[in-house]
Amino acid sequence: MGRRSSCCKRDADMCRSGKAALLVLLAGLRLAPEIRAQADTNVVVVAFATTNSTLLNPGFAGFATELLGTGVEYFDTNMQQIAASLSPGWLLFPAGTTGDAFDWSSGLTVQGWIDEIGANGNPAASNLCQGTYKALIGKGGARFTNFAGLAANVGGARIIVCVNGFTGTPGSAGAFAQFALSNHIPVAVWELCNEPYLFKGAGNFFANGTDYAAKMKPYRDAIKAADSNAVVAVFFSDPALSGTAWDKDLANYTNRYWDAVVYHHYPRLPANSAFADLMAMDNGVLCSNTTSFVTNHLMPDNNANVTYLVTEMNPQLGNGDGTQNPPTSTLYGGIYASEYVMRLSTIPQMSFAGSYQLVNGSGIDLTNKFWNAATAAYAGGYVTNTVGLPFGYHLSAQVSAEAVAYWALNRSTAVYATTVGPNGPTVPADTNGITTIPAIYAQAYQGGNGKRYALLTNKGSNAVPVQITQDGAALTNQFLETFVTGSDPSLVNADPPLDNVVIRTNTVANPVTIPQYSVVRLEWTVLDVPRPVLSATSANFVATLHWAGLTNVVYNVQTSTNLAAWATLGRASSIQTNFSFADPNPGTPRFYRLTVP
Repeated sequence: MGRRSSCCKRDADMCRSGKAALLVLLAGLRLAPEIRAQADTNVVVVAFATTNSTLLNPGFAGFATELLGTGVEYFDTNMQQIAASLSPGWLLFPAGTTGDAFDWSSGLTVQGWIDEIGANGNPAASNLCQGTYKALIGKGGARFTNFAGLAANVGGARIIVCVNGFTGTPGSAGAFAQFALSNHIPVAVWELCNEPYLFKGAGNFFANGTDYAAKMKPYRDAIKAADSNAVVAVFFSDPALSGTAWDKDLANYTNRYWDAVVYHHYPRLPANSAFADLMAMDNGVLCSNTTSFVTNHLMPDNNANVTYLVTEMNPQLGNGDGTQNPPTSTLYGGIYASEYVMRLSTIPQMSFAGSYQLVNGSGIDLTNKFWNAATAAYAGGYVTNTVGLPFGYHLSAQVSAEAVAYWALNRSTAVYATTVGPNGPTVPADTNGITTIPAIYAQAYQGGNGKRYALLTNKGSNAVPVQITQDGAALTNQFLETFVTGSDPSLVNADPPLDNVVIRTNTVANPVTIPQYSVVRLEWTVLDVPRPVLSATSANFVATLHWAGLTNVVYNVQTSTNLAAWATLGRASSIQTNFSFADPNPGTPRFYRLTVP
């Protein structure tokens, strides 16, 4: 039988396929991935160099947060507690499509705006927004201040805001930025509209990408007038969509005024495909359309100082109503999402990356959304508080895997150049058995807490022994190993049972066996972070905490009134030596401390 080609030279992130004649010869072969994979019992070397690193943006990995059409409240402490276990570095406010008719100032969806979206030829988007109308009134709205509280209480997650540029106004966007600034709520990025490329054409909101850029310029100017340091992002199209006309319009725009580019990525995989084929197609996406999309497509079409972020992605497009399609929500979905974010972390210009979304079947799943409780309150003319209702929160299989990776990503300050030996097993990257990629992907990180991390994914059915080497020498210390694994990549954490895929820990040493279908985090301590010397000043109800600390260290800044219950105010990156924040209770004696996450 003819050769198979290997996909993904690491630096170029490109795939290679066999010749056309070989494609014809093998087109009819439908061997299972487990049979097609090239098993190799040799130890695979995962090597990284501490002398060759690039900075990692603080809070790199996070989640979209779309709760408008559910009974879940931002201030639900049960949800916050389980969300904190995911180590989110950022959260997106207010939503995806359901935010297209959302008014930030009231925290409600506006009926007239829903109708306007429908009149512009977008019935699906209009219907999604309509589903939030009664629920939001019934639970008293989705307030930005409550969202900021959620971000703080899950570990100081950074905030990304998607501005409603469909039915809102530039004045409202400027007022939003002023409100955030005045209330000392830092916003990392302001996105202009959600997926506007789906609202283009005659009779729609935007004629094309050029029209979108022109109509968003007043929104950008209003945000910058309120906060000159604001980072404003425009939307380039989904890499899975055919055609690049929208992106070319933006690339050719005369005044490229934006600071950042945001995009969403949902592969369009054929319906009713075998799960093995879905994995193969997604493996191909990891190989050919992650880092290369940024370096080969986005970066040449934007100014040199632009940064990039992907604030929604999953291994498969959903149904638009919150329903997920395989392999989203599965164990493999978590392997895919983790590796996707790991790959993007190697690009210095990437500021944020993460999946859709925090609370749903691929995130914190629930057994009851209590939408009916919120809409019943609307019908009865009262506002309900759903906190304490039995939502049945539990971690999906996908987010369990992501939590393993996000722990390291959001506690790190730099990315080490990392290679994986070529002698490991491979997995299919297409459905014809022609193109393959290594089953093992690995990336090492410099922790901001005195630790180093190695993250590894195994996309194959065979366990693989690996040797971790640092600066040319095999590490002899023990590792704390944290991982998820399973014999079936299609496993989900449904009800019942809730625990098909669970996070496990172990103590291991080189060589480490990376189990089948897994995401693995190895960590070890390289230094003890000394206690910093603190001082604090306060003026105009703003407290400023000062300290002398180390570089390459990340600190959680926390406050308390009783030295028992501590609230996280934010996370300070290693390049900072001071931290400013609003004092939430001026005049009340308060204590402050720094902790290393």
